Amino acid sequence: MSVHDVLVAVLLGLAVVLVLVSALGVMVMREPLQRLHYVSPPATLCAVLITVAVVLDQSQKQAWFKTMLVTVVLCLMNAVVTHATARAVRIRELGHWQASPDERVPIVGQERYVGQDEQKPPGGRE
Repeated sequence: MSVHDVLVAVLLGLAVVLVLVSALGVMVMREPLQRLHYVSPPATLCAVLITVAVVLDQSQKQAWFKTMLVTVVLCLMNAVVTHATARAVRIRELGHWQASPDERVPIVGQERYVGQDEQKPPGGRE
């Protein structure tokens, strides 16, 4: 067995271990939003590890292209699907997705929170 074969086997082994750890994380977590954190690694990191293994193992450029294309699509779609799933969980739990003032969600680029009056300075002091 050459160093090349060992490297490919190690990359694929890491991908398998990462999927198993992620599956365990999904199984152990209690909240749906916590589980979402463990769904991302297989869709991104494992896809990248498998792509590198295919590029190292295959001499056909067509196999490289297809594998890279699938990896790019998985990485891009992972963020979209995760966001949509988190929004669906929030809507199911609260009946809406908008932040309420008592959650103190900061507004990007401003020193105030969602639902906070513009006349009040941050922290509620006058």
